[in-house]
Amino acid sequence: LPASERFSPDGTPLKVIGKDVSEKLVFEPARIAVIEYHRLRYGLDSGDPVKTAPPEPSIIPKGIATASLVAQVVTSKYADALPLYRQVQIFDRLDIDISRGTMGRWVIQASQACQPVWNILQDRLLASAYVSCDETPVQVLKEKGRAAENKSYMWVRATPSAPHPIVLFEYDPHRSGEVAKRLFVDYQGYLQADGYGAYNFLETIEGVTRFGCNMHGRRKFFEAEEGALSGRTLAEQGLKYYKILYELEDRAKQKAMDWPERFALRMREALPVWKEMKIWAQDNVARVPPQSKIGKALHYFLGQYSALIAYLYDGMVEMDNGFAERAIKQFAIGRNNWLFSDTPAGAHASSLFYSFIVTAKLNGVNPYQALKTIFELVPRAKTLQDFESVADLLLYPIKPT
Repeated sequence: LPASERFSPDGTPLKVIGKDVSEKLVFEPARIAVIEYHRLRYGLDSGDPVKTAPPEPSIIPKGIATASLVAQVVTSKYADALPLYRQVQIFDRLDIDISRGTMGRWVIQASQACQPVWNILQDRLLASAYVSCDETPVQVLKEKGRAAENKSYMWVRATPSAPHPIVLFEYDPHRSGEVAKRLFVDYQGYLQADGYGAYNFLETIEGVTRFGCNMHGRRKFFEAEEGALSGRTLAEQGLKYYKILYELEDRAKQKAMDWPERFALRMREALPVWKEMKIWAQDNVARVPPQSKIGKALHYFLGQYSALIAYLYDGMVEMDNGFAERAIKQFAIGRNNWLFSDTPAGAHASSLFYSFIVTAKLNGVNPYQALKTIFELVPRAKTLQDFESVADLLLYPIKPT
């Protein structure tokens, strides 16, 4: 207080007896620094140098970008959905001239260097007992033999019940069964996908059990209910059945049931609902036009029934493919901003870095810190064990020292 105010009402001088502390956040803009690397040259007293110290291993050899800078560019684009042209504007405000093309080359180079890490994640995913899969469109402008407006696809595989989940994005120009076969060659275990025909081959492979997606089944009844002039009552009944089934799953999660407990709950309460719903669908499917929305919903339900109820018989498996669909939403947010990939190499780079960032987030890992460390270690990695350790950075949060 000012000296004139340090008195009580009766004139007694006041003294300091304590203090109140408050905190406020201060923002300091990013700071760019330049690091000089000095490589010593060795030789004789006369003549040309004989030897020079090797360059520092770098994720971008012979480039100006460090691991931290490339990690910032990648995180901004794929975690924060900032297209490269917007990052150019941000760097301009820092008086740094980095073109969109330069950053694009960094992203592609870094992704190519990190391919062994992605391969290790894929090996671990395919060794899992339970994998889910989905796909979503992506546009690539300069693709050989294809028009710019043609749809290409980002396929997504995930491990919903793993203690340390993995999500892998993979770019392919096509959505055919041949792609699905390639993605799951030699896979053994549970595989969850929607009713898309590309996955039908799974039913013929010994050791693979296919599970359907009730999110798709329920969605068709939603579509039949919204805006339909006929069949709305049937659609509402279908949604009532699904509401009961999903409430059972919510109860299991709220009570943190383990897999055997969830299996017991499903057998006791969900299975009777499914049997009643099947009878209801069979009684009504012939009463509606097959091409109507409610007709399509009922035909999908009955045609996929065995796959839709398969989750009942193992508490490890989820009722729907929501885990993979939620991963796709993170890709879709970025796609809405950057709209397309310029080249297939860019699309492949996007698939790799979305894999890294979404996997890191699901495991409570800071994506920027993980990428920065990965970009520092990958140029030095020599053995399979080295790359295994790098892959672990996406699955296990670094404990503070």
